[in-house]
Amino acid sequence: MLKNYLKVALRAIVKNKSYSSINVIGLAGSAAITMLIIFYAISVLTYDQFHEDSERIYFMYRDRATEDGTVPVYDTWFPMTEVAVDEFPVVESGTRIVPAGITWVRAGEKRFEHAITYADSALFKIFSFPLIEGDRNTLLNDPNSVVISEEVAKKFFGEEEALGKTLNFGLVNDRTVTGVIGKLPGNSTFTFEVIFPINTAIARQFVGDDLWQGSFCNSFIKLRNEKDIDNLRSQANAIMEKYVEGSERGNVLFLPLKDYNDEFTDQRKYAYTLLIVAFGILVIASINFTNLATAQSLMRTKEVGVRKVMGATRSALINQFLGESVLLTLLALILGGFLAEISLPSFSQLIDLDIPVNFLSEPSMIGLILGLGLLVGIISGSYPSLYMSKFKPSEILKGSQSKGGSMLIRNGLVVVQFTLAITLLCAVSIISKQVNFMRGYDVKFDRDNVVVIPIGLRDFEDRDNAVSRLVTFKEQLKTLPGVVSVTASNSIPGNYAGNFMLFLAEGDEDASPLDYRIASTEEDFFDTYKIKFVAGRNFLPNSIHDRENSVILNEAAVRDIGWDDPIGKKLIYPRSRNQVEVIGVVEDFNYASLKQPILPVVHYFGGDSARNYRFISVQLDAKSRDAALEQVGRTWESMQFDRNYEYFFPAERMDELYESEDNLIKILTYATVFAIFIACLGLYALASFTVMLRTKEIAIRRVLGASVGSIVGLFSKSYARMVLIAIVVAIPLAWFGMSEWLEGFAFRTNIGWAIFVFTGSVALAISFLTVSIHSIRAGYRDPVKSLRVD
Repeated sequence: MLKNYLKVALRAIVKNKSYSSINVIGLAGSAAITMLIIFYAISVLTYDQFHEDSERIYFMYRDRATEDGTVPVYDTWFPMTEVAVDEFPVVESGTRIVPAGITWVRAGEKRFEHAITYADSALFKIFSFPLIEGDRNTLLNDPNSVVISEEVAKKFFGEEEALGKTLNFGLVNDRTVTGVIGKLPGNSTFTFEVIFPINTAIARQFVGDDLWQGSFCNSFIKLRNEKDIDNLRSQANAIMEKYVEGSERGNVLFLPLKDYNDEFTDQRKYAYTLLIVAFGILVIASINFTNLATAQSLMRTKEVGVRKVMGATRSALINQFLGESVLLTLLALILGGFLAEISLPSFSQLIDLDIPVNFLSEPSMIGLILGLGLLVGIISGSYPSLYMSKFKPSEILKGSQSKGGSMLIRNGLVVVQFTLAITLLCAVSIISKQVNFMRGYDVKFDRDNVVVIPIGLRDFEDRDNAVSRLVTFKEQLKTLPGVVSVTASNSIPGNYAGNFMLFLAEGDEDASPLDYRIASTEEDFFDTYKIKFVAGRNFLPNSIHDRENSVILNEAAVRDIGWDDPIGKKLIYPRSRNQVEVIGVVEDFNYASLKQPILPVVHYFGGDSARNYRFISVQLDAKSRDAALEQVGRTWESMQFDRNYEYFFPAERMDELYESEDNLIKILTYATVFAIFIACLGLYALASFTVMLRTKEIAIRRVLGASVGSIVGLFSKSYARMVLIAIVVAIPLAWFGMSEWLEGFAFRTNIGWAIFVFTGSVALAISFLTVSIHSIRAGYRDPVKSLRVD
């Protein structure tokens, strides 16, 4: 019986080539896009979960009290991790991870720049990073050892074993390679090139002798049992009470490793959004299948009648038609799986996420294909099977059976298709508008004509010599034609790299400390970036008072404190009770992404020593920008610094802040185009069936004098009505959904009706063109030949 069903199903698929081809193309393409999105979502939703016992690993951080509640602080004090391990039995081990910039690495004649990270030896006991060489239990135990990535090892040692080899790090002692880390999965938050052991002496280079004075560590702990987290949370604040001064106390918090990446990237909500989109595309393709199968029933009514006369039961017919649906769906999904695998490398490159390319060999993915095939085949084929199996033989053989199936249901499904497609089109249009809004927003500083050169002293081999030469380099830049001004700072607009510091406001010393960003600048900083003063004055370069006891606030800080006239007011450091005077207020400008509100910032004079800065910013004349930029590069090379010349424009860095939104736009654009294509493909097929059903009617109308235009209008009107209904339904859906999405941005665009007018017009135009293809062809057909059709 099964063999006979299969044979009949294959014969029916081959016989109706156009119908089968449209369904296979639609389902295969939908399946490919769905699988790619599912794999992207799996990669995002399982970030860092490849580690063994990942459910027992937590990121330890803290919060601080402010006037508006608490704010998270993601770095911790150096001793805090050790204290947690020593004082809480439920903690099995802990590690600190401290990124420390880029430095030169040498081995013989080979010399490359690589990123340095400090970490405890427990790093490789807590995390199961793949290890090519070395003993996981002894890595980083030796203070003169180093662990490197596989890529770094190949650069220096080729295919030779790196274990035991020596690397030179300039002023740092030579270090022996004791381990090599293999390639990490694409969904690993952590990427390492060179890892040094961290110890107390290194920590004091960051914060001085008092290790509880400054926080700079990313702390991770591993519990003995995942159920112990509630117990730990109830006890952890004892660390604050025992070791931290009252003004800096807050709560100790713990974030599961599985949530760590999303805390900083917010990618998870986009993954869920795209899963909904993938489901919508499958629904559109399934509706196509259902509509085409129902329309195709017109061509198979006599087959059904004969089968019933020959004794076929209704259940047998249902099984037969369902079998055809499932078989056709499985063929389409297998093809879709291959399309997805072929497209995966390009898709990974498009979204800048390394997704494994062998997913068709994964049992879970094979199960997914088979499961989707059965699900889509049964759901899509159920209505046509039930509909065709209820035909009455007497009515069929007399030719009195209703043709084309239930028009109401088919039209309703078309409305659902276009509602989903139009909603997607609205969404991608609004997201694109928001990203363009952020990129074009007036951020209150010059981001196009300022070139930024990173100068962190950790990046130089000879740091003492670099300090004096960087001062000379700055002075030489000021003499170049096309250079308007030069400044140095530890942070730049659009790329905040400073710290937070606690202050008390004069007159309100009993309140909770104010937790503000601090930025070290020079007197030329605000002029270089064309940041305007709204009150007070700039730093005076030769004023000792300004160097040591003055600060400049932004408007957000003044609003937060509540001062009407801030000039001359004092900010007080809670620990030392030292005071600094507010001498100026600058217009609010964006130190970070426009997703975030502008936070209070305190600017202090860092002096003219390069030790206090990380960037040199050069304002270029817009008319001779390229020539001046070339001169800046030549000046750097003439100084013979022991590091490569690098530069960037703030506009470029700000664009990088919207990478997640860019990826969402890319995926949604492809998905939307395909969704509209599939909807139109179904519309095209339905229009062809409708024209076929009304061939004689069209011929009679033409004989009676109807124009081709009136024939096109006749057919287009009903489909236009369906698309208009879809537009009316899609607009509130898109409005509500995208309004919620825009709430996640501190600076956001207005949705506006123009987007809905545009998307509605596009949908109407595309549907009109799709239907017109058949109606124009039918209008020009010879009426005599049409009337002879049986």
